[in-house]
Amino acid sequence: MAKPPVDPETVHAEAVADAKRLMRLARTGALATLDPAVGAPLTTLVGVASDFDGAPLFLMSTLARHTRHLAADPRASLLLTEERERGDPLNHPRISLNGRVDKASSPHVRARYLQRNPKAKLYADFTDFAFFRLTVEAVHFNGGFGRADLLTPADILIGRGTETALAEAESRLIDWVGAFGDEALARLVGHEAGGRQAWRAVGLDAEGLDLAAGGRPARVQFAAAASDEAEWRAHFVRASGARAG
Repeated sequence: MAKPPVDPETVHAEAVADAKRLMRLARTGALATLDPAVGAPLTTLVGVASDFDGAPLFLMSTLARHTRHLAADPRASLLLTEERERGDPLNHPRISLNGRVDKASSPHVRARYLQRNPKAKLYADFTDFAFFRLTVEAVHFNGGFGRADLLTPADILIGRGTETALAEAESRLIDWVGAFGDEALARLVGHEAGGRQAWRAVGLDAEGLDLAAGGRPARVQFAAAASDEAEWRAHFVRASGARAG
């Protein structure tokens, strides 16, 4: 029996959703920079968080070789992969983001990065460390065998119109979500409570919430984007009710 035809719009929408989820959940990535002396690339492992719009954030030493490369030429490529315990890694989703890396000046960047990577607090205040942001200019997503898709930055990044309101409210919302407790948050993401490390909120944006229990990440995706704090709370309550039901 012949398979039904594949709807290109559905395939594209699924790729966009998978790419966004991967960008929100990634904690590390492979960052490739250009060595100005020889023009050859150098790839290094970096810690990653996401800005409100989804753009990757980094905390790096300005003494590191790859950071010196960026000071001379900010062009870079970042590879993010989905971590799974089983299966063929080449059949797992991954995304390559090309663009330029510059120092991040927004005051919320520090909080967002350290919420996602709390162990980085040990060195975040060293004088040679600084926060950086990748401005995404090109995207290549591969969801596994036969699932490659050329996406655009507009496909995977959220408009920054709500950023100010949510940045001001983020710490309040993180505390508010935390008050629901480990059992409710675990149920929300389809896990059992009572593990060695409780589930906690590690980041939020207009389209959802990121949670983690130790090294286990999870994403709560809203059905629609929130424009302010009140709408975000309402979306979270609806998502919680839907999962509980």
